[in-house]
Amino acid sequence: MKKRSKLLKFWIVNTITFTRVIGSVVMPIIYFTKGVESLVFFVVLLFLTDCIDGKLSRLWKVESFLGSLLDSISDKLFAFVMLGILSYEYPGLLSVLLLEFIIFVINTLAFTEFKNVQSSKIGKLKTVILDGSLSILCFFSAKDFLGKYLGESFIKVITKIEYSFSYILIGIMFGIGLVTVCDYSKKRLKQVTVFEKMKGKKLKEWSEIWKILFTREIYINNKDRSLRELLYEEKAK
Repeated sequence: MKKRSKLLKFWIVNTITFTRVIGSVVMPIIYFTKGVESLVFFVVLLFLTDCIDGKLSRLWKVESFLGSLLDSISDKLFAFVMLGILSYEYPGLLSVLLLEFIIFVINTLAFTEFKNVQSSKIGKLKTVILDGSLSILCFFSAKDFLGKYLGESFIKVITKIEYSFSYILIGIMFGIGLVTVCDYSKKRLKQVTVFEKMKGKKLKEWSEIWKILFTREIYINNKDRSLRELLYEEKAK
């Protein structure tokens, strides 16, 4: 019974995380068919899932490599889609989008080299700033819609500060993004590639791979290591 309960909690947490992947795919459809106004409440809902899943996984003790991968993929996809959509409203966001792409390339290269560029305090701060700033810009761009509920004075205030404040936010996002690129690049270059260690190794059996991805104890004991390295074993002679 206890095992079944834990399994249920595991899938609840990862389903919450996966809703951001689905939501990110749906967002462009909503934007181009219904406009940016329709995105406001949808974006708030997706941000809430980002706040909930991590806390629940630690509270229920169901952390895993699968959850970590899903969280990383969903966060990155959500950021790309939000930046792409809002760049129609604020073209300056294209520079931030470029930096996010560079970070993605750095992490991908690290993965192919069996390295593990973990998210640092700078990277986590960047994510918080990015999410917060994009939320504000989303509200700015939907000011006419929100004005129906918050009044004409709300529209006047937002209209007055929108131009200058949006560029301040874009500047902050670009700055922290640039610092993150430098930080991740430095970490990747400092790590010694383990290509030599991986010679003569083969991918583990699928049963072992699933165990690595799903088991909390394996994640807790190895989260500082490269996942790709964990998935390989010595070839039988």
